[in-house]
Amino acid sequence: MEAIIEHLKSSIDDENLSGSERKVLKQLLRETPLSRQQLLFLRSKIYDIAHEHIHASNYRSVLQWLKDVTGSLPLPDVPTSNAWFSPGDACRNGILRELNEAQQEIKICVFTISDDLISTEIVRAHNRGVSVEVITDNDKLADEGSDIDYLAKHGIVIKTDDTPNHMHHKFMVADSRRLLTGSYNWTRSAARFNQENLLLTEDAMLVRAYLKEFEQLWKVMPHYGV
Repeated sequence: MEAIIEHLKSSIDDENLSGSERKVLKQLLRETPLSRQQLLFLRSKIYDIAHEHIHASNYRSVLQWLKDVTGSLPLPDVPTSNAWFSPGDACRNGILRELNEAQQEIKICVFTISDDLISTEIVRAHNRGVSVEVITDNDKLADEGSDIDYLAKHGIVIKTDDTPNHMHHKFMVADSRRLLTGSYNWTRSAARFNQENLLLTEDAMLVRAYLKEFEQLWKVMPHYGV
């Protein structure tokens, strides 16, 4: 992805996507197959590049560059939806894939996190520059195997419920466009033993509703460890 973006930044210097630059772009796209989520991110990045470069005297040429570049990209697949069930690895693998493919931000609101594979992938996302915010229940922090302290020590920003009640949500929103939600607890036992479900959707109305809930909770909950 970075090589593609750097090539595009270079190609706009003369406000023209030449035949050789188009050929290199298509070669990079063949070498780096992109998911729908990554393609959508790349398209938004292209508009950012054009916006940074455009002014009154080069308006037409930059618009032509934009048209040529977007026309060279493959069309993204139709909006994604899926459902998985446990026991088994399907739910966990769905979470891991979404964490791995996130490009800008991840908002996690889950009752508890004790699956080391998931926690490791959260840290990897953070380390590659993705903004990660986590909300979790305070009563589960002391549970054996809880990974909240591990996440905090690796720089993940965490807030916890401080009321007598449980913060029992289990959802994640990636890049403000993909929602994971369901009964599935982010624990090893959920994958091994429990009858659970996990739903993936890109329905914009649902994504906005869950983002709103996350932001409302984020405003009132205290930071973990502060």
